[in-house]
Amino acid sequence: MNEQRYKLKKDIASRIKILHLSFTGVVLIFLLYIVFGIMLNGKVASDFEQLRDSTIMRREVIPAHRGSIYSRNGEALATSITRRTIRIDFGNDRFRNMGYDKYKKEAAELARNLANYFGDRSAKEYYNDLIDYNKKTITYKSSTKVIKPKWWQFWREEEHITKNTATAKRKNRAVRLFRDVDINEWHEIKNFPLLRGGLGVTYSVEDHDYRVYPQGDLALRTIGRMEHHRSYGVEYALRDTLAGKAGKELKQIISPGYKITVRDKENIAAQDGLDVITTLDIDVQDVAHNALKEQLLAQNAMWGTTIVMECATGDILAMANLKRNGSECVEEQNYAIGIPVNPGSTFKLVSTMALLEHGVPTSKEYNSELGQRVKVGGKKGANVQDTHPIARETNGVIDMRRAFAESANVYFTKAVFDRFGDKPVEFSDYCRKLHLHETVGLEEMGARKKPLPHLNHKHPSRYNALVNMAYGYGLEITPLHTIALYNAVANNGRMVAPRLILRTEQEGKVVSEAPVRVIEEQICSKTTIDTLRLFMEDVSRIGTAAEFFGEKKCSFRTGSKTGTAQVDSEINGVRYTRDDGYYYGSMVTYLPADNPRYTIMTAIFTKQQTGKFYYGASLTGPVQKQVATFLYNRDRCYAEEIADGDFHASKIKGGNIDKIRKVANEYGDKFSAESRHGWGKSAPNEEGKLQISTLNTKSGCVPNVVGMGLDDALYLLEKSGLTVDIIGCGKVVKQSLSPNTAVATTNKRITITLK
Repeated sequence: MNEQRYKLKKDIASRIKILHLSFTGVVLIFLLYIVFGIMLNGKVASDFEQLRDSTIMRREVIPAHRGSIYSRNGEALATSITRRTIRIDFGNDRFRNMGYDKYKKEAAELARNLANYFGDRSAKEYYNDLIDYNKKTITYKSSTKVIKPKWWQFWREEEHITKNTATAKRKNRAVRLFRDVDINEWHEIKNFPLLRGGLGVTYSVEDHDYRVYPQGDLALRTIGRMEHHRSYGVEYALRDTLAGKAGKELKQIISPGYKITVRDKENIAAQDGLDVITTLDIDVQDVAHNALKEQLLAQNAMWGTTIVMECATGDILAMANLKRNGSECVEEQNYAIGIPVNPGSTFKLVSTMALLEHGVPTSKEYNSELGQRVKVGGKKGANVQDTHPIARETNGVIDMRRAFAESANVYFTKAVFDRFGDKPVEFSDYCRKLHLHETVGLEEMGARKKPLPHLNHKHPSRYNALVNMAYGYGLEITPLHTIALYNAVANNGRMVAPRLILRTEQEGKVVSEAPVRVIEEQICSKTTIDTLRLFMEDVSRIGTAAEFFGEKKCSFRTGSKTGTAQVDSEINGVRYTRDDGYYYGSMVTYLPADNPRYTIMTAIFTKQQTGKFYYGASLTGPVQKQVATFLYNRDRCYAEEIADGDFHASKIKGGNIDKIRKVANEYGDKFSAESRHGWGKSAPNEEGKLQISTLNTKSGCVPNVVGMGLDDALYLLEKSGLTVDIIGCGKVVKQSLSPNTAVATTNKRITITLK
């Protein structure tokens, strides 16, 4: 009995144990199920978020708006405008619901509107595209349902109901129909038929910067471009400053081709680029460009450059670089800073400076040999001659002042060899002191330099090289080097680096300024500077530049130096020798002589041709004269001397419109003008208010100079190719040739009467 009880208890205990184990197992399984479920759900959620982020959420780069480039007067040289790329979803709800027939009708109206608005394609071409896009994105289906009458509806007939449906395809739905537009254009276009109101029409709008150049090709090589195959100029040199910094934003795709910005802590706003204010003066650049272009075409020359620099600051007011291309001229290369070439006789400034600084008196005389070829420098020297006989009255004997005025090759080679022949390295070292062996500015723009001969004992032909260097051969420098040196003479010996950038701005506030950079405080003694300026004024007055700046040719005083070199240089990979007949003619001029404000240089590369000029003075003088006259006239006061309180609009002379407006403002007189620039005539209207009317100055025709002052009248008339005779003083009241008469039909002589 006891044994049976024991077995029963043991059996019950075993069953209870099994029950406990089973319960524990179920609990464990349940717990594991919960844990794995949570983990699985987390992974699903993570995978879903990744899928969402990869399909409808995108982090995109937001480009910054590029800064603008301005002239010193605030005129835009390069700027960006916002353009919009519009992509239209041709499978949108509105197009599907309107039906094919109505779509065709509105598409025809839209096509006519687009053709009239843009003028780039015909209405038929636009219409064909609209129909084609519709067919590619929407599938039209027609189904017929038959409704039979009930057995008891014996009076009804069987009905056939046709139902039309339109289904949009999912691919290639967003299409760019027309060119990129600005904001104002888009506001008009979206009210055209088919797009009107935008209700139900899905489209994406993508804004981006589009670079424009309001001045066209004016100063193109200086302002520059940013292009895939080539970049240059200010646009390239200051590319980081102008570009700014891109930002990034999280975007959510709402529908094909349409996105919105989503708030996110990682979003970074774009920083727009800075505006760059240059030293360029558009009016001066325009005069220099046109004057250089006229001369290149007239002389059938190959290329040329004109630079205008402000003496005190080194500011580049104009830098024209033109290459003749048939009957046109293009800005293809920056010759001013990028082409080192034999300077020719403009280098005699360096020779004269070296002689004076090393104690050679201006009274030192040499025989110029009356144009005969002579060997200078002994057996190891070079053959030299002048282009014309100098000083027949003294049998060729001249002093330094006469030699400089007449650009005497023989004189300067003899003088330099006599002074430095024992130690030629002193002359080459002096050239280095003037920084001719290194760049003098605009390095960021690509300014170039060439090694300068070092005439020490290791030089294989230092005596020959010394003689050649004395009159501008055997070395190569850029026009920028030449004008920087002459500008230092005009600036009382202070050499400043050419400057092209004035400052950078952000929303009109100055961010940084470029200071005037002084290369040398004093390139030589004050006595030498005074002598050099006296010599240069002789060149303008009675020397090689007198044809353009002589007392009877010019109403203001200047200092000049001309130069002609038979090119012996490698230019753009082509080697030119003296025997090839290629010439580099140049002229440097500063004005006004008593207190110089501007230095101008023109250099032209040409080949000797029958009936064409190739000497520096004749080749470049017309350009120098036009630019110098414009600068001088612009700085003059355009109002007559008047007593206090005795002012009237009739007192203001005609001429440069900018100056007429300036004078009127100074005297507090009200005025109205048809244009802000160019040449104009001023006269009071019935109310006594100054009225400025624009003059039509046609090329090749006699301009109307009545009402102008003498300087403006001379500038316009001489620019037209006329020789001017003057009677009286004051304001022009009469001219002998009628305005707009073709100059070619006259004897090219005009008399103006002033009163």
